[in-house]
Amino acid sequence: MSDTRWNGEPCTARRITAIVADNQNFPLYWARHLVGTRRNIVEVVYGKSTFYLDDEDGSGWNKVTHGGSPHWAHSNISIEAASIEPRSTAQTDPDKACPHDNFGAYVAVNKVTASETDPTVVGYHADIKVTCSDCNEPFRWTGVPAGSSPRQPMCSVDETELRAPLRPASADPDFGMGLPGFSISYRGPKEG
Repeated sequence: MSDTRWNGEPCTARRITAIVADNQNFPLYWARHLVGTRRNIVEVVYGKSTFYLDDEDGSGWNKVTHGGSPHWAHSNISIEAASIEPRSTAQTDPDKACPHDNFGAYVAVNKVTASETDPTVVGYHADIKVTCSDCNEPFRWTGVPAGSSPRQPMCSVDETELRAPLRPASADPDFGMGLPGFSISYRGPKEG
């Protein structure tokens, strides 16, 4: 049993699947296109509140097993309460490694605008995460430098998220190239 927390305090959390419900309180509800579909969810009971985190990419479980702090991203999701089912897992023997036969991918495509006050689109990028659907282990991107760039794919520091620039097929090949980026280099300890 994993130690689960929300905002650093103990909570009860369990992995479930459920049918996504609409949330009329939010006109731009991020999961509206998923309404009616069954997804991996984490149910969190914290104090007198029960709420649900999307876990299709493993981020919900990652959040509650790493202290529940704002440092770990999550996506709240509304569900149909009567649709809750325990999450099945192909791994029945805890001493046997998961064969990683089933996968989930989370892809977010984002517009990059000129500034907070100028809505002119100057670029696009896709953020991609892949996890094993059976054991929720995240996959790491290999051979990709850490950082963010409008010129080449890069990954997060923990190598679990690919950050890839992209452009519409009809756009000029240099579309988005004037955007700033950053990279991260590791240097080992100094010798001597």
